[in-house]
Amino acid sequence: MFKKKRVFFAFFLLVFIASFCLYFIYTETASCAQSYKSFTALENKIKIISKKFSGDYSYIIKNIEKPFCEISRNEDKMFPAASVIKLPIAAVAFKAAKEGKVSLSQKFKISSKDIASGSGIIKTMPAPVVLTLEEIIEIMIANSDNTATNKIIDILGYQYLNKGFRELGLKRTVLKRKMMDFSGRKRGVENYTSASDIVFLLEEIYNGDLVDKGSSRLMLSFLSKQKINDRIPRYLPKNIKVAHKTGLERGVVHDAGIIFSSKGDCVVCVFTKRVKDYSKAKKFIARLSLATYDNLRAQ
Repeated sequence: MFKKKRVFFAFFLLVFIASFCLYFIYTETASCAQSYKSFTALENKIKIISKKFSGDYSYIIKNIEKPFCEISRNEDKMFPAASVIKLPIAAVAFKAAKEGKVSLSQKFKISSKDIASGSGIIKTMPAPVVLTLEEIIEIMIANSDNTATNKIIDILGYQYLNKGFRELGLKRTVLKRKMMDFSGRKRGVENYTSASDIVFLLEEIYNGDLVDKGSSRLMLSFLSKQKINDRIPRYLPKNIKVAHKTGLERGVVHDAGIIFSSKGDCVVCVFTKRVKDYSKAKKFIARLSLATYDNLRAQ
């Protein structure tokens, strides 16, 4: 009698588990189908927006939490990286700290000869400035600081950084010159990356897989402190969190980041080049971002 009860209980448990699995598969499949349908509508909207933009562009828009929900164009095409190169540089800096090459708490002196023009706040500080590596990384990302970027290049070197890009899984990212090296740029010396590489990094950060969970948390925190918000966050509600990194140089306007929404989280990465009107390029990126957010909200 006891044996029959055990068999019945086991059978009941098996049926319950099977039913739950089938229900889960059904609901997830339905959810994926709905998300895919929604993203198809978004893709059509983005095509309409893109027709009005005259420059060259590349983008990836991806719902991180839903499979098959990705829209892309020229995602593997290499673009001049501008300040977006600071994101891979920061990633390799965290990798260097993990490997013991440097320490995040190690202090570095930034003298007046290290100061670079363009974006940043270190140039406004009385020299010499002494900062930890972690502080330099944060300023490089949150303030898009060119001096901080060049200091990390000095600390780690081109060879280590480029090798680190490849080891992290970046296939189309290369560092050849420092920030604000106009003479190098005139000679055709350029830094490059692709939307696919940058989105890969953003997903690694989001999932806690960039070097380790601690590094990922810090990177997400730094990206969330971004001071330049005239592209991806431009038309979004002020309470929406965006962790992103911008890029701007002659003829080039970029932004790449993560939009956090109550309806889901999404990656938006847009690169543009051969830009004649910077304002129009920034608004183009902002419109793609808003269309993505509206799509998330409607799901």
